Amino acid sequence: MNKINSLLFAILSLLLLQACNDDSADNPAFSDTDVPRIYIDWQKDMLFSTGDTLRLYPDVSPADGATYKWTLGDKVISQDKHVEYIIEEYGEFSLKFEVERNGIFNSRTSDLVIAKPFVPKEYEKMAVGFLSINGSLSDVNWNNITHLIVTSSVVQSSGLPDITFDGSTLNIPTLITAAHNNGVYILVEFSGVLGSYVNGAPEYASYNFYNAAISPKVRKETIKTMVDYATATGFDGINVYMDKASETGAFNDPQGLRDFYEELAQTAPETTDRGEFYLSMSVVSGWTKSALDGVVTTEGYDWINVLAFGAEDLAPAAHSPFWLFADDAAYWNSVGVAKEKIIISAPAFGLRYHGNVADYTWGNLWEYTEYIGYRAICNEYPDAPNRNRIDIDNGLFYDGINEVKEKAEYVVSEGYGGMALWSIDNDSKEDGESLMQQISTSLGN
Repeated sequence: MNKINSLLFAILSLLLLQACNDDSADNPAFSDTDVPRIYIDWQKDMLFSTGDTLRLYPDVSPADGATYKWTLGDKVISQDKHVEYIIEEYGEFSLKFEVERNGIFNSRTSDLVIAKPFVPKEYEKMAVGFLSINGSLSDVNWNNITHLIVTSSVVQSSGLPDITFDGSTLNIPTLITAAHNNGVYILVEFSGVLGSYVNGAPEYASYNFYNAAISPKVRKETIKTMVDYATATGFDGINVYMDKASETGAFNDPQGLRDFYEELAQTAPETTDRGEFYLSMSVVSGWTKSALDGVVTTEGYDWINVLAFGAEDLAPAAHSPFWLFADDAAYWNSVGVAKEKIIISAPAFGLRYHGNVADYTWGNLWEYTEYIGYRAICNEYPDAPNRNRIDIDNGLFYDGINEVKEKAEYVVSEGYGGMALWSIDNDSKEDGESLMQQISTSLGN
């Protein structure tokens, strides 16, 4: 036994001695085919002003024989590993850092936004794009919109809005600067908890926002937080998307709700250094819509966003038919909202039914339906843009190009204020497929 222990000790000592003499961890050997790795805290969106210096100092390994290239837009600004570059032009650019070693490449890219003075674009009708917190700067085609609404800063059970946007990676300052660079007004939306950012539906039986709104004590702090955040961050206004009405289809304290909308209008500034500070509100479709009859004409609000979708049925049917679009607009006009203040929304998502119709009830319909972004529908079905229904299973219903064209032309012919899309991060980015592009074109912008 002692001989075995002595042998094990000798082997262990030899291994330890070899480990002490092995410096491969500190001085690793690389092959010619190893990918040069880039080490830097890289941001996908960067914000600067003209006159700022872009300073980035990445580490690269392996670096022997490596060459470097920094490209801003279509201009090479450095061929060193580190870059220091004075920014002289405003606009939106793609920044790329590229490393090449033995014919093997690695790179990092970022969207760089450089601020310029705000000059609002001219337009015939408002073309409003909703952008969810799941979206990004690359989802926005500024040519197609006049106003952008970022949805949503959710009001929590404490009554305070979540201005971190639930940890979203959306870079709000960069987005605001890009909007202003392109002459687009940008608003922040405050809402209750949304069950899905695909269809924008409030979570069932969640009334955080409403409870904060009707409480005199909580309401004041909620409004102050909303206004302080919007003005300090650089937004051009606030959109309010109240929790869905209760199971009875009505809010139990309509006066308290009206007090909230009135106090918000009284607290919000009238202007910013870029012009008017806007207030708007979203109203849902369907049988609960009358719950907001008492607030839609509140003084100080510039327009209402009519979310003209959500007409699900206990049989496969379109959730956003043209008749609903027209009926909803007419309804809000009938309760006192001027036509030029009515912005009617179309959906950039589809509704698919599954299973047997005989099994559907209002209590379990969610088990047999799903919402799919329009872009995903286009990817799955190449002919989708020219249709508004795919006959698969019990049906996939959505708005295609022809549907939104008809709706936008109706907006123009009837004299409404404009049209919106929920949400542009679910829209196609392709020319000829984009719903927002068709809306803008049909509105005459």
